[in-house]
Formats: sequence, structure tokens, C-alpha cells
Amino acid sequence: IMKLSFGSRLHHLAMAATSGAKITATEPPKIVWNAGKHRFETEDHEAFIDYKLRNDGKVMDLVHTYVPSSKRGLGLASLLCVAAFEHASSHSLSVIPSCSYVSDTFLPRNPTWKPLVHSEDLKSSI
Repeated sequence: IMKLSFGSRLHHLAMAATSGAKITATEPPKIVWNAGKHRFETEDHEAFIDYKLRNDGKVMDLVHTYVPSSKRGLGLASLLCVAAFEHASSHSLSVIPSCSYVSDTFLPRNPTWKPLVHSEDLKSSI
């Protein structure tokens, strides 16, 4: 009986771990590009990062990131930044991190994106 209850308890723990893994292993929220609104946003439109195109559309200025308080702490702001930087990379755009979240939080945590950051030197040499 002791082994059974121990095994049963392990089974429940394994099941809980598996169901928990399913929850955390679900796809991250999909980020979509809303070209009309100049933003990348979650499918429910609640979290977004706004941008402005500058230098004849060659530079993406990330001006504002917004995540509602009900969705903070889920990594959405970072996902929005990744979507914007991936878009910039695939469209040969450089990025101006005007938004303080992008410049002060996202880029220090994700230095591999720094080569996309627009520099004034680049601008003056064009």
C-alpha cells in the first residue's frame, strides 16, 4: 500500500508536471505586423510596439511599447521587440530605439540585436 500511494503520488506529480509543461509549452502569443497602424501587436491588439519610418523608409524608429497591466510579466514586450527587430533585419532597416524599454531593457538583455541600431555616423555618411 505504501508503494502504491508513493507511486500514485509520483504519478500525480508527473501528471501535474506534464499538464504544467503543456501550459508553458503552448505557443507564445502570436505577434502580427499591422502596417496600417505602424505597429507590431498581439492578435488581440492589446499589447503593441509603435514605430515611425524615417530616412525614406530605411530606418524604423521604435517609439512606444505598451503592455496592459493584466498582461505584464509574460515577456510580451520582449516578443514585440523581437518581432520588430526581425522585421527590420529582413527588410534591411536599421532601428532607432527611442522607446526607453527598447533602449534600456531589451537591447542590454539582447545584445545580438545591437548591430541593427541606427547610428548617427551611418546617417551622416549616407
